[in-house]
Amino acid sequence: MTKKLSRTWVGVEAGLLGGTVIWGYELVVWVHLLHLRTVFGLFQNSAVLALGNEVKAWPAAASLAASGLIHYATAVAWAVPFSWAWPALRARGVEATLAALFYGILAWVVMHNVVLALFSPAPPTYTVYGVLNGFVSHTFAFSVPVALWIKHRGAR
Repeated sequence: MTKKLSRTWVGVEAGLLGGTVIWGYELVVWVHLLHLRTVFGLFQNSAVLALGNEVKAWPAAASLAASGLIHYATAVAWAVPFSWAWPALRARGVEATLAALFYGILAWVVMHNVVLALFSPAPPTYTVYGVLNGFVSHTFAFSVPVALWIKHRGAR
């Protein structure tokens, strides 16, 4: 496998892992602990944010498929660039988890303030809980697992 393909493939693996871990976090926090969403509503959320509330009227399988595709495509789209940046970060002595903390906050800020603001029918909201949850979920439940996977797999 070539270096370019290897870096990209490791990023894809990491994105799939990160997408799964962040959904696990949201299941525990949003569904189980806070009772703010149902399991179905959680998994449907990506499609609703991207395509609007009309998604809720779709057949369940279609809305879940759209949501899963959007969720995992976004996760991979954030993990692949980190995979490509990792060799330069490693060469400078930057620890993967430290880089991940900043990368997760960057991901949340860009997605919440730019992507949602430009493309989502639902405008972004700013509550203390929402901002803290966004930082925590995108750092510890997404970018840290992504960075550790990339570091472990040795994206060179």
